[in-house]
Amino acid sequence: MSGYYVQREALYREARTYELFAGNVEQVRADLRAAFNRDRNTLGDDEYGAELAKKLPEMERGIFDALTAYIDELENVALGLNASARNYKTAEPPPAVTRN
Repeated sequence: MSGYYVQREALYREARTYELFAGNVEQVRADLRAAFNRDRNTLGDDEYGAELAKKLPEMERGIFDALTAYIDELENVALGLNASARNYKTAEPPPAVTRN
């Protein structure tokens, strides 16, 4: 066989790896959200705590927006790999029929 050859199973396997990784990052995001919610009221009653309390919502938004964008990218890579595997399957010629 000449030309370019792709192992569809490898594409599907890599897609699954990205899907699992996205799920792991989603769990990290949920754990971090829970930690912020749990500890938000423990900033203290001093100037530092008051200043941090003012800035915390924007900091949280930046962190969670970045995590969401990362998860979206991981999921998009998985979708692309799955689509590529399906496209290569469609493009492959059917197996040759042998007659005895």
